[in-house]
Amino acid sequence: MKKLIMILTFLSLVSCKKDVLKTEIKKEKVPETEVWVSKNQKFLDQFKTVDFDTLKVYSGEEIYNEKFEFFGKKIDSSDVKLFPEQYNAFDNGKIETYAVYKFNIDENNLGLIARTPSEYWPTSLKLFVYNKSQERIIDFIEIAESWGDAGDVLTKKSWIYKAKNNQLNCFLWRYYAHDDSMDEDNETPSFMENHYFLLQFYNGKFDTISKNNKQLEKQFSKIIKKESL
Repeated sequence: MKKLIMILTFLSLVSCKKDVLKTEIKKEKVPETEVWVSKNQKFLDQFKTVDFDTLKVYSGEEIYNEKFEFFGKKIDSSDVKLFPEQYNAFDNGKIETYAVYKFNIDENNLGLIARTPSEYWPTSLKLFVYNKSQERIIDFIEIAESWGDAGDVLTKKSWIYKAKNNQLNCFLWRYYAHDDSMDEDNETPSFMENHYFLLQFYNGKFDTISKNNKQLEKQFSKIIKKESL
């Protein structure tokens, strides 16, 4: 009788162990993450992906130096059609648009930075907004520039960053000056102007949310002081 009880106890324990094993091998389904691929991916791949907290964008005489951060890669002629009608990718019949950087503005839009034609040379840097669902560029602004001519000097610099509300902001500094010593007639007196702008990406486009020079000069005093040294 004792042997029978021991056998039944053993069989009961084995049965319980099997049930536990069956419970342990259950697997949970892990949802797959979809990777967005554009129908214009070949075009977008010409722009180098960049991650940043704050990105300074500037232009200058270095544009013909291939080591210049914003030198870029000349876009393929077949991709010109992807730019807005109001944008001219050419200069004297030649493509003068260079793909530089791309980054996520938000879940629906990419930012594309390109070096583009200007008054004399391709010194203008523009930020294009590429909408993922529409598969097209929906907006663009100039964020950097640099040129000089007969006593006139113009420079634009920008600092792109994410605000606390996770919206993309752009602090833009425009400097314009004239030196009358370069004039033959001296009709225009010398002057120097600094103008500051704060832009924010909202609802598919960039809006200027402040032009208050005094307020912006105080808000971005560290940047301005460092650049002025």
